Amino acid sequence: MDYLIDKILKIGEKNNFEVDIYIEKTDGISADLDGDSLDCVDISKDFGIGVRVIKDKKVGFAFSSQENEKVIYKAMENLVFDSYTTLAQPEPKSKYPNPKGTYYKEILDLDENQLIEDLRAMKNILEENNITITGGGIGSSMAQTRIINSNGVDIEEKYTQYSASISGINENETAYDYLTKNNRFSVEELANNTVELLKLPKSTIQNYEGNIILNPRALNSLLGYTLKPSFNAESVQRNRSVLAGKLGEEIFGENINIIDDGTIDNALYSSKADDEGTPTKRTVLVENGVLKSYLYDIKRANIDNTESTGNGSRGSSSLPSVGSSNFIIEPVDKIENYNEYLIINTLIGCHTSNPITGDFSVEISNSYIVKDGEKIPLKKGMLSGNIFETFKTATPLDKVEQRGSLIAPPLLINGKIIVN
Repeated sequence: MDYLIDKILKIGEKNNFEVDIYIEKTDGISADLDGDSLDCVDISKDFGIGVRVIKDKKVGFAFSSQENEKVIYKAMENLVFDSYTTLAQPEPKSKYPNPKGTYYKEILDLDENQLIEDLRAMKNILEENNITITGGGIGSSMAQTRIINSNGVDIEEKYTQYSASISGINENETAYDYLTKNNRFSVEELANNTVELLKLPKSTIQNYEGNIILNPRALNSLLGYTLKPSFNAESVQRNRSVLAGKLGEEIFGENINIIDDGTIDNALYSSKADDEGTPTKRTVLVENGVLKSYLYDIKRANIDNTESTGNGSRGSSSLPSVGSSNFIIEPVDKIENYNEYLIINTLIGCHTSNPITGDFSVEISNSYIVKDGEKIPLKKGMLSGNIFETFKTATPLDKVEQRGSLIAPPLLINGKIIVN
C-alpha cells in the first residue's frame, strides 16, 4: 500500500497537481434471523480508494475498489472549476486528539459461532416469554482508514463496532430494540427491553396532551431529519437552514446545550482527525439556548473565511462534505422529578420531516403513559410539531446514552398525541 501511495503522489507531483488520498478497508461478520430461524451468516471484506486532485482552481476526483494507480489518471481527467476547494489541503499538525475506546482487538477475534451464540441468547429470551420472533441480527466489524495528502498529512486510524437487534410480536403488538457500540456488550438487555414492551397490558386508545418524553432512540430518529441538518454550514450558506444569520441569537430555551465533539473517549464517532485530515475538536453549537457555531469542513469554512471545525466527512467513493461527529445534548433535570408523562420509544416516518423548516408529523409506537409509577400503554397515534419551537421549551433529562451519532438523555417536551 505504501508503494501505491507513493506512486500516486509522484504522478500528481509530476503533473503539478496537489493530491489527497482516502483509503478505507472494512472487514465484517454478520448473522441474521428470518423469523426464529437462522437465515444467513455473511462474511465481508471491502476496499476503496478515493483520489482528489487540485490544480488552477479546478478539482478532479475518482475512486476505485482496486489497488491501482489508474485512479489518479481518472481524477486528473475529471476536472471542474471550484475556487474554494483549492484551499482544501490541511497541513500536518504536531499533535492530534487521541480518543480511547474506539478500537477493541477482541472484536477481530470473534467468529460466526460467537455471533450466533449471542443471537441465540436473544432468541431464547423472547421464546421463554412466549413472544413470536419476527427478526434479529448480530454484526461485528473493523474499519481502517488512511488519509494522505501532498502537504505531508498521513493519518491512519482503526475502529471496531458491534451491533445487535431483535424484534417480536405479541397479541398484534410489535416491538424491537437495537444498539451499536465499539465493543461487545450484553445483548440480553436488548431482548429484555423488547419483552418488557410486549408484556405490557393491552393498549388503550386515547388522545394525550401534556408531558411527553422522547427516549434517545426515538430522539435520534427525529433529530437526524430535522435539527442536525440545520447546523450544517452548507445548508446555512445555501439558505436551507432556519438558523442562517442567527449566530449569537437565542434560538432555544436556556435548558438547551448542544455540542459536537469528535474527541471524547468511548464514542462511536470519535477520531484523531476528520476525513480531510483536520484534527477533530469540541464545538459548542448551542449554549444556554444561544446559537454559537455551525459545523464546517474546509471548503465551507473557506467560503465563510473561517476555520474547519473538523467535520469533513466522506467515504472512498465521495468527496468531503459536512457531517456531525458525536452530537451531544447535555442533561439538566431528572426523570424522577415528574410523576406523569407519556414516554415514546419508537417514531415511524421521521424521513418525511422537513429538514429546512423542521416541521414533522410522525407516528408513535411502543409508547406508554406513566402515572404515579403505573404504565398505561397507548395505541399508535400521531405526534406533530416543529423541532425549533419544540426546543424552546424542551428539558433534557438524565440517563444519557449513545444512539447513532446522538449522545443524549431522554428529552421532555410538551405536546399532543392524536389517535387516528
